[in-house]
Amino acid sequence: MADIAEKLHVSTQPVREALKRLDTEGYVNWTLNVGAVVSGISIADLKEDIPILRELEGLATREATRHLTPAVLEQLESMLGTMRLYVANNRPAEYGVLNKEFHRTIHACAGNNHLLKILDDLWARRDRLRAVFLLSPTRAAESLREHEAIVAALKARDAEEAGKLVEEHRIKAAAELLKYLEPEGVVNLFL
Repeated sequence: MADIAEKLHVSTQPVREALKRLDTEGYVNWTLNVGAVVSGISIADLKEDIPILRELEGLATREATRHLTPAVLEQLESMLGTMRLYVANNRPAEYGVLNKEFHRTIHACAGNNHLLKILDDLWARRDRLRAVFLLSPTRAAESLREHEAIVAALKARDAEEAGKLVEEHRIKAAAELLKYLEPEGVVNLFL
């Protein structure tokens, strides 16, 4: 910790605080007599988080459908336009960043700050899930089609359909990522 602080020309306190936050968000693990070590992507953790994300994102989307304003729908349409450009120009990293913003925009409309906080925490811990767009040559295009269907359901104020589409979207993205993380491929996300 002292060597990092020295390189950054700060005291050890802000470094300690940053490492604690990284630990909370799942980016580092503390090892006795070693300190903070960058954590890998745990397939077991992913498999535990995906059903939780699926259910909570579905809930947030159903709730958001009741509260969406025309301005938010326009914002989502604008994001879809940018996503189309990212897909057309093979820019998966940028797509991944905008994907997170797209979902957060919907979650924020749910009108439930506790739910938003839980989802933000889960997304922060699983931020590396965006790697699916770098690993899979087809995932961004598939995701875009799924996003278009989600926005269509939101515009129609069909809360159940929008929630169902988001839940399916989460499972498809996770299954695609796990294909690249598990040598034998995805058998079952819920084992």
